[in-house]
Amino acid sequence: MTRIEELESYKDTWSGILEREKNDNPFIEYEWVSTWWRTLGSKENVEIHIVERNGECLAFFPFIRFARFGGIHQFSFLGQGFATYMEVIAESIWKEQVMEYLLKELTQKYQRVIFVLHGLLESKQTSYLLEKYAQERQLPHSVFRTVTPYIDFKSVELNAFLQKHHKNFKSINRREKRLKALGHLKFQEVSAKNLDGMFELFKRRWRKKIDRSGFTEQQTRLFFERLAMQQSNAFCVEVDNLEFEDHWIGFTIDLCCRNRNFCQAMGHEPDFNIFGPGRLIEKANMLKAHSSNYRFYDFGSGYEPYKFEWYTHLDFTRIFVMSSEGTRERLLRLMMVVRDTLKRKLSGYHQLVKLKRDRLGEFQYFLKEARLKDWFIALKKGINRMIAVTSFDLYYLQSTECQTSIDLPEIAIQDVMESDNRSQLIPQYYRGYKLYGENAQQILYLRHDTFIREEALGFTQLLPPNSTYIKEHAIELFPKIVAQVQQEGRAVCTTVNWYEWRKRKMLVKLGFEKVERVRISRLFKWQRISRQDNKWAKHIHYKGQKLDHIWHLVLFPLLI
Repeated sequence: MTRIEELESYKDTWSGILEREKNDNPFIEYEWVSTWWRTLGSKENVEIHIVERNGECLAFFPFIRFARFGGIHQFSFLGQGFATYMEVIAESIWKEQVMEYLLKELTQKYQRVIFVLHGLLESKQTSYLLEKYAQERQLPHSVFRTVTPYIDFKSVELNAFLQKHHKNFKSINRREKRLKALGHLKFQEVSAKNLDGMFELFKRRWRKKIDRSGFTEQQTRLFFERLAMQQSNAFCVEVDNLEFEDHWIGFTIDLCCRNRNFCQAMGHEPDFNIFGPGRLIEKANMLKAHSSNYRFYDFGSGYEPYKFEWYTHLDFTRIFVMSSEGTRERLLRLMMVVRDTLKRKLSGYHQLVKLKRDRLGEFQYFLKEARLKDWFIALKKGINRMIAVTSFDLYYLQSTECQTSIDLPEIAIQDVMESDNRSQLIPQYYRGYKLYGENAQQILYLRHDTFIREEALGFTQLLPPNSTYIKEHAIELFPKIVAQVQQEGRAVCTTVNWYEWRKRKMLVKLGFEKVERVRISRLFKWQRISRQDNKWAKHIHYKGQKLDHIWHLVLFPLLI
C-alpha cells in the first residue's frame, strides 16, 4: 500500500498482531506509524508491503523505497531519524517465512536492490533471521551495532537500585533541597494541549549548541503534538515538566508501550544549570516509571555518559545492510559501510561529540551575537585561562555602630525570574549569596554570611563568626551598605584588587584594616596561591574573648 487511507483499513489487523506478540516497541504501533506518515512522511515514497496467506494478513513491512544511482532500488524502514527501533510486524511463528518470501519477491522484481534496515534490536529475532537469509544465499551484507542501555526494574528491587546509586541520588537530593529552600518546586504531568513550554524550553536549551534533531522545527513539532494526542490501550505519550515558581525548568517526553517506558527527549533550563535540573527531572522520571509499573526504562541508543550511570542491562541496536550481487550494489554498500564505520567511531568519543556540539555551538552563537565589549571580555578570559597573575587584598571591619544607612530590600529568586540578567543572578543563590537592590533589574550588592568567594579566581575562604562578605557593590553607596549590614551587629569583609585605589582609600577612611594579601598565579592547569600579612587571628580573638573558633584558622588554607 502507498496511501495512508489504505492503512486505516488495516488498523485492527496491525494492532491485533502486536497485541498477540505483546509488543513493547512504541515505534511500530499503529498510532506512531500513522501519525508519522500523515505529518512527516507525506512526501516520502512509503510502501507498506503486506504478506497474506489464504486471505489472512500475516505481516506488514513498513518500507520507504527510492532509486539510487545506476537504477538501484533502496528499501529502508520508514521513520528513519525519528524511530529509534523498527521491526517487521508479524507473529513469531510466521516471521521467518514471510521475510524470506518478501525479500525474494523484491529482489526478483527490482533486480538491483539494497536493503538498509535500521533500529533492529538484538534482543529480537529479526536481525538474526536477516543475517541467516544473507548467509544462506551468500549475499553481501554488513551489520552495525550501537549500544542501548536500559533499566529492568523487574531484575532489581527499588531499594537495591537506590542503594547502588546512593552517591548519585545524594548529590541530586542535595541540589533539589537547595532549590526547594528558595521556592516551590514540582514535577507534574502536562496535558497534550499545553506543549508550548516544552518546545520553548528545548529551544533555549539548545540555543548555544548545534542541534541536529530538528525537534523544534514546524513539522517535527506538529508531529509530536499530534502524537501526544494518540492514546490506546497499548500506546501513549507522557509529557512531564519540572516547574519552579510556575516556570518550566525541565521536561521529559516519553513513549510508553505496554511494559516499556522509552525516554524520547529531555531538556532543561540552562539558566538553572548550577542546580542540575536535568538530573532532577531524570531522577523523578525514572521513579515515576517504576511507580507506574513499567518494567523497562529505556534510554535509547547511544553512548551518552548519563545512560551508563543508571543502566542495569545492555541491548544493542543494529543497522543491517544487504544488497544484490551486482558491482554497483556492492560499491554502494561499501560506501555506506565506510561512512557508518567512521560515524560510529567518532560518536563513541564523547569528548569529541561534546566539542562539536557544545563548544562549536557556543562559538557560532558568539560570532552571531557578540558585541565589541564581549570580544574584549572573551579575549581577556582566554588569556587568563592560559596565564594569569592576580593579586587582591582582604579588608575587614569589626562591628561598630553607624549613624546612616540605606534600607535596600533583599531580592528573592522569584523576583529575578523575569530579569534580563537571570542567567548571571540565579547561580548566586545556589552559592549562598543574598542579593540587595532597588529591584531585580538593579542589584546594588551581594552578601555572603559564611564564605569569602571569588569564583572567577577559584578562591574560597571561611569567614570569622558573625561576619559578612560584601561583593559587587557600587563604590559611592558602600558606606551606607556597610552601615546597613552593621545594623545587624555583624563585621564586614570585602576584597580590593591591586588597581582599585579609590576603593582602598575609602575603606581606610571607614576604618577597615587590611588583614591579608592573596596572590594567585596560574599557568594553564597549574595554579599556586600565596598568602601574605595574615592578621585574621587578631579579629577572631576580638576583645580578648576566648578563642572558641580556632578551627577556622585551621580550615582557611584548606578551603581555597
